[in-house]
Amino acid sequence: MRIALLSDIHEDLPQLEKVLARAGRKGYDRLVCLGDISGFSIPHYTYQDSRNAPGCLALLREKEALIVPGNHDFHAARRIPVHSAGFDFPADWYDMDYREKEKLAGDRIYLHERDELDPLYGRTDRDFLRGLTEYRILDAGPVRLLLSHYVFPNLAGFQRGFYQKEEDFHGHFRFMMEKDCQISFTGHAHVRGVYTVTSRQFKHPGYGKVRLKEFPVCVGIHPVSRNKRRSGFCIFDVERHVLDAVKC
Repeated sequence: MRIALLSDIHEDLPQLEKVLARAGRKGYDRLVCLGDISGFSIPHYTYQDSRNAPGCLALLREKEALIVPGNHDFHAARRIPVHSAGFDFPADWYDMDYREKEKLAGDRIYLHERDELDPLYGRTDRDFLRGLTEYRILDAGPVRLLLSHYVFPNLAGFQRGFYQKEEDFHGHFRFMMEKDCQISFTGHAHVRGVYTVTSRQFKHPGYGKVRLKEFPVCVGIHPVSRNKRRSGFCIFDVERHVLDAVKC
């Protein structure tokens, strides 16, 4: 079984089409999207004329992708995450004044209203995003995969900052063990290529092929979005435990 993994599209429809075409030529049996289909921010992205969140979501659904939502998708659907890294979201979070949110969140939580354009989803799109679960477990033959936008307890990626040392992932490994998962795939960090984390070591092999040998292991993958020339996808060969990080 070969699984194509992609993440962090950020409304970049032309690049998503390019990525999916190349993944199709490599061949895969199942397509997984790890979130942030939405989320075009003026300071970070330059393809405003071609951004198309509804088009990206429609294409993923046409390909029957297994999708978990990212923080920008939660924001677009006006959803509060279940796992929020200790931040207590008020029930009326999406109706609060921005300055109230800013005061309450401090520098702990991303405030998407600051610089993010409306993804222009229709009602059907927003209803679909509201129905997605925060994480998914995929039984893939000899292994069980945990699929999430980011790392427990910040599964949806609302908390600011990124984990960069193996000890930062210990809570995530405990969460994986509770779910009887050997491998975890996440996005969100917009890394160059992939990183792999075990209880003993954080590695950043980048692009190319990596054999996963030690479990449990968390794998962070690169974005689809063209920002900073990091675009691409991964193909995971389940039987051989080989991950191919492809740059587009």
